[in-house]
Amino acid sequence: MREILVIQLGGFGNKVGVKFWEEMLKDSDFGNQNGQDPQSENPLLNSNNIVYYNLHQSKPVPRCIQIDLGQDLPCTNLDFNPSSQFSFNYSSGNNYGFVRNHCSNEIMGIIDDSIRQETERCDSLQGVQYFSSIIGGTGSGLTAALSSRGDHDLTQQFNLLIPSIKQDDICVVSPYNSILALEETMSFEAQLICFDNQGLKQNLTRLGIEFNYDDANHHVAQTICCNSSPFRTYGDINSSLRKLSTNLIPFPRQNFLTCSQSNNQFSDYFNQYLKMDENQLFKELMSSNHNQASNNYTEGRFITAALSFRGNISNKEVDKSCSLFQNYLNKQHYRRQEAKKIKYIDMFLTNICKKQFQNYEYFGSSIINSTSITQSLESLIEKFNKMYVRKSYLYKYIQEGIEEQEFTHAKSNLEDVCSSYHETYCQDQREDHENWE
Repeated sequence: MREILVIQLGGFGNKVGVKFWEEMLKDSDFGNQNGQDPQSENPLLNSNNIVYYNLHQSKPVPRCIQIDLGQDLPCTNLDFNPSSQFSFNYSSGNNYGFVRNHCSNEIMGIIDDSIRQETERCDSLQGVQYFSSIIGGTGSGLTAALSSRGDHDLTQQFNLLIPSIKQDDICVVSPYNSILALEETMSFEAQLICFDNQGLKQNLTRLGIEFNYDDANHHVAQTICCNSSPFRTYGDINSSLRKLSTNLIPFPRQNFLTCSQSNNQFSDYFNQYLKMDENQLFKELMSSNHNQASNNYTEGRFITAALSFRGNISNKEVDKSCSLFQNYLNKQHYRRQEAKKIKYIDMFLTNICKKQFQNYEYFGSSIINSTSITQSLESLIEKFNKMYVRKSYLYKYIQEGIEEQEFTHAKSNLEDVCSSYHETYCQDQREDHENWE
């Protein structure tokens, strides 16, 4: 088996993690005696063994570790392993420096032992998924500490909540925390999947749902659950964390990804009674309106995309939609005499699972690498500059052992990432593909 370990950090990480495991439980065959596959009787062949253990019991245990500095782990009816739940009597104070330089030194030994124990339960661990928010102190500090100490032979995927482009965050010092945490995580070739509250609010508002954090967490959890279905559910085309990294990250530092999710009966075209099919599903997954970060795809260029489809999906129709979209982009590049840069390169990695996702006839999610992510990164740098020029709140970080050099170095690294996107793909020549549908 190619197991996946999930590590939940801080308030956001643990709340999204609980929602994620609730969605995973609905998507599994536990308790469904009629629909179980014969292989599920053998724990060595059961695909649920990738994310659960103790499958012979009535309630299997998720492969996860929950960590929070405060004593406020979310309550749930799910059965977690008590030895993998850690809450400490600390308060991060939204300060990256306090967590990174003080708390992590005291608790990392305990966390390392727990990760080692969970790893020893696995036959062949393929990678680690992290849920955290780099806006606050706990998520940013622990994310940086674990990313630097982790086993870099394993594939790491970080699901991160980052500051929004226009919407103000509830944490004043979020630019400091985010830039310092990103400086650690982007140094290693990990997948950085970005969400922000502004993008989630746009998604929920379009669905007619008033924005609240509980619904936003559920929305994120559903997307991650669908993205992970190719790892744990047998289908026509399957995937793995390592395969995602290979296909989605063309260069070491261009590893910032975004997610989209189809909405089926809540579709933009539902009022017109348009039938949901493979083509409509593809349009939603590649549309900026369904992006869970606030960057606009039409302001940049698509690099690569991984599409996960659930339901009775036709491989032929999916390939047709991908080809039409690829041909459209090729024509745009021919007009600018840039065809040589992308000719004969397939940008899509498609994963198809015939098993329906809950009660949806068709369902899909996508992970997209696009140069439009620079909108979020440049907005973060702009917010950072406004605070750093005045040296506001800087003394709090200096007191915790963070030097001024670290701020400037982290900002310059993020600027290098933005310039890399610009230079490699000529983003300054805006592509007019908002009417590709």
